[in-house]
Amino acid sequence: MDRTRDLTRRQLLQLGTGAATAGFARRLDAAPASAPAPLRTRGLFLHVWDLHDEGVDRVLGWARDSGLNHLLIAGSYHSGWFVHPGKPNRRLYMTQGGVLYFPPDPAIFRSTPIVPAVADFVAGTNWLRRAGEQLHRYGLQMSSWTIGAHSTRLGQRYPEYTQHTAYGDSVPHALSIGHDAVRAYLKALCRDLATNYPLYGVQLESFGWMSINHGHHHERDLTGLRPMEQSLLSTCFNPQTMAKARARGVDAEKARAAVRQVMDAVFRDAPDRPPDHPASIAELEDRAPDLKAYNRCLRDLADELIVEIKRDALKGTACKLLLQSGFQPQFAGTADGFACSAYGQLPDQVLETVQRATAAAPAGWSGDFPCFIRLGMGVPRSAEQLRAIVAAVKAGGSTGPVFYNYSESPPQMLSWVKGALQGL
Repeated sequence: MDRTRDLTRRQLLQLGTGAATAGFARRLDAAPASAPAPLRTRGLFLHVWDLHDEGVDRVLGWARDSGLNHLLIAGSYHSGWFVHPGKPNRRLYMTQGGVLYFPPDPAIFRSTPIVPAVADFVAGTNWLRRAGEQLHRYGLQMSSWTIGAHSTRLGQRYPEYTQHTAYGDSVPHALSIGHDAVRAYLKALCRDLATNYPLYGVQLESFGWMSINHGHHHERDLTGLRPMEQSLLSTCFNPQTMAKARARGVDAEKARAAVRQVMDAVFRDAPDRPPDHPASIAELEDRAPDLKAYNRCLRDLADELIVEIKRDALKGTACKLLLQSGFQPQFAGTADGFACSAYGQLPDQVLETVQRATAAAPAGWSGDFPCFIRLGMGVPRSAEQLRAIVAAVKAGGSTGPVFYNYSESPPQMLSWVKGALQGL
């Protein structure tokens, strides 16, 4: 995930199941009578290795029997070290990291110098294609949950295409979306998926700027960088990104100098900070208008990439463009779907989260707006609580839940999905 989304995905709230569910029921009783439309989205995140491990028919059959209608399968994925409670032959799993889970189309990837890596177990079998061939039989839709610029494998192989700090350091897990090679690679990735597989949509994850914080093995910072300082070190000064800014009339060198001036003081005075140390990016931008203009340019580059993917990569296909963020007005005419996340939240909180998210969309907007629900880490604690959470998703105006995720969720929690969806 990019840094704008990481901050709210690990909330854990410790309250009793019965009280939480009862509280939500009282709120529904007090609400004006209405009849929300049936859930349009009943989804699940999963990985291609699930298809490899268990077989396409078994996974798709389970999804259908559980009341699901939409599978979001990772077509590309970053590194991970996971516990798989439902796989008796492999309880722990280290992903290859930064690989595609389908064989790339050479003609499409000819547009970029970045050569994608492919998961070993895909070499003999195109599991994504096998799943696509069986969708109609099981009454399912399939989207590709697609990881973009987050790739340590490619970042280490192509350091010239990564985000560079103000000091010229390569950020190995973050490809720079300001570089033409990266933009071409990301568009090729989406184009391949959209044209070669029967996808409902491509859901973009990490197609923006990333933070220096990643979770690398033994990652450490004895300086004690504050969030604002981490953000400054994450600002991309890849030479091609800077060139794009200069072409738009921005003094990229002055912007970099402003970042270095602040960070030099941090490194010099830690654990203290200078008396005039900025408390926020906004405060620093007020002092350094060139940095403000540079940051605006970075946001524009990120927004333009999303538009280019819709315009170029998905052109001539029925594949939808799905974003994981909340509603963003600049993409109202580009994206076919937005989303909200309610990880670790109890029913009352889920209702508030979904209502707040869907209220941002203009009246009459009819795209997808799922809510992501995690199965694990303490919430939900019972089948009844999961049922109440799904009811809250529906009552809040979401098109439906997408559960996270098949590999990592305890089997007992997966077994609750069917009852949670029944009748909704």
